[in-house]
Amino acid sequence: MTRLFVIIVATFALISGTALAQGTLAERGPFGVGAIYGMTGPNPRYLAGVTAKYFLDETQALDGAVLRRLSSKNDWYIWADYLYHFRSLITVEQGELPVYVGIGGRLKLQESNEDKFGVRFPVGLAYEFAGVPIDVFLEVVPIWDAALSYDFDLEGGLGVRFYF
Repeated sequence: MTRLFVIIVATFALISGTALAQGTLAERGPFGVGAIYGMTGPNPRYLAGVTAKYFLDETQALDGAVLRRLSSKNDWYIWADYLYHFRSLITVEQGELPVYVGIGGRLKLQESNEDKFGVRFPVGLAYEFAGVPIDVFLEVVPIWDAALSYDFDLEGGLGVRFYF
């Protein structure tokens, strides 16, 4: 799965060389699809999968992902979030670097049949390149798992999306 992630990132990098200019939602397109690689705790488990994001306007978006635990064929993480972007907190010379926060839900389907539902609180940065419809993002996500007993979890991820 790690090799697949590298191939997807390289493909998006090659596509970006011929992509149209980005600057506004109308120019880059509202829908992005890409790859994500992450880790969940408290006992480290590595994840990889696909991610999608849809901008409702310049500051609000919905995102989601489907990931598989790399050390298990039957552990899946599925989530969806509402995100709000603060576009003027960090300024950069080229592109944009919005900070985002949000709330969402996560379903963790485990091989051990200890499935869990959790409430996600993502906090992240998304660098939106100038001149290409691509963003690279990094996020940290506290999760409150609600099952028969309550639990706290922390996840993080690094990913890339191509917008159209």
